[in-house]
Amino acid sequence: MLTTMQMRSQDGQLIPFSITFVTADLKQGSGGKRITYKEAVLVGNAISKSDQRNPDHFANYTRNLMGFETNEIRKFHPLLVDTFNGKTVTL
Repeated sequence: MLTTMQMRSQDGQLIPFSITFVTADLKQGSGGKRITYKEAVLVGNAISKSDQRNPDHFANYTRNLMGFETNEIRKFHPLLVDTFNGKTVTL
């Protein structure tokens, strides 16, 4: 799934995908909300060069995506993805 998210078209643009996932924040003890994007792309990478707090996506197994409907960037856990490109994800 993550490999497909990183695929690019002939012109180098990321190929949009559809995704549904469940939110989770263990530190805050919250989550369980189902989020669906009909079109989204993966943004950033697993290593941050930010001077601010490093999200350490690799260690936390999180990624960022941008939904085209809202143009918001949202963090998600790949293990909490229910549906990807119309297909149910099973582990």
